Amino acid sequence: MSASPTIALLEVLDRDDHVKHYLPVSTWPVSAGRALDNDLVIDDDYIAPHHFRVDADENGVFVQVGETINGLRAGARHLAYGERIAVGSTPLRLEVGDSHLCLRLAHHTVPPERPLRKPRSFWHAARPIVTAGVAVVAVLLFTTWLDADPDDATRALGAMLLTMLVAASAWSAGWSLVSKIFTRRSHFWWHVRVMLIGVLAIDLVGSAAHLLAYSFSWPAVSDFTFVYTYAIIAAMLYFHVLGVEPKRPVRMQAVAVGMFVSATGLSLWFNHQARDQLGEELYMNHLFPPALRAARPLETDAFVKGLSSLKPTLDDKARKRDTGDDGGGDED
Repeated sequence: MSASPTIALLEVLDRDDHVKHYLPVSTWPVSAGRALDNDLVIDDDYIAPHHFRVDADENGVFVQVGETINGLRAGARHLAYGERIAVGSTPLRLEVGDSHLCLRLAHHTVPPERPLRKPRSFWHAARPIVTAGVAVVAVLLFTTWLDADPDDATRALGAMLLTMLVAASAWSAGWSLVSKIFTRRSHFWWHVRVMLIGVLAIDLVGSAAHLLAYSFSWPAVSDFTFVYTYAIIAAMLYFHVLGVEPKRPVRMQAVAVGMFVSATGLSLWFNHQARDQLGEELYMNHLFPPALRAARPLETDAFVKGLSSLKPTLDDKARKRDTGDDGGGDED
């Protein structure tokens, strides 16, 4: 006598969607729960003894919830005791208690094989990382050289290189360790690439913002550079987390956007409290060669005339200081 053909698989998945074990189904119905008389026994304290069953009728295969207070989630829909849902043309994901299951029918299309992303050679894998690393080092060396005193330039450059090497190694190694714990793969070079591209983007976007502000007299462009920086950092964190939790990109995107909005809002509030303005710069202090200046120069008379609007404010502050109304006049 030949064995009955398999008409479905009821799979129990781990947190990375890898199949821990499965039940081949050759006939309906099939029951699942904690009780030992089920076809699929699931050891989960949040699952009822007879949590659900899978059956078929003239309309097709369906999942029906048994006597449970927690119910189950099928796709995007939550089902309570006694409710049922039909299995469509694609595998049905089930969240039952703290367990994740997948019901696959024989007629469901098997997704195509995914290629292993293994490099053709070591240089093929290392080339983009080396390129990004050289670009980051060049940019940081140049900016450090511009900011450093000529007598201390060598020491400043050495300190910058050592700091960057230690920080980059610790950052990438930390993310790789987390990836190894949760996905069994370190994804080290992925985290290195994300870090290098993020640092390079922060430097280039910051320099571009300062150059535009200087060239066209748009101080707001450089005044809110921290907004661009937070956006890049949020994107970096999102791609880092993809190496740890690759199965939930939408949720991770929401987390990254939430972090960006929170960080930006806090910075705006702190700037307003500290300097009575939303931006972070009191004045535009980034100077470039005059040849890059595109805005029309302001005549001296027009500049001096524009300062007259500050006189009432300065007089008011001076009057408060003289009368001690500034809150610290007696001590000053």
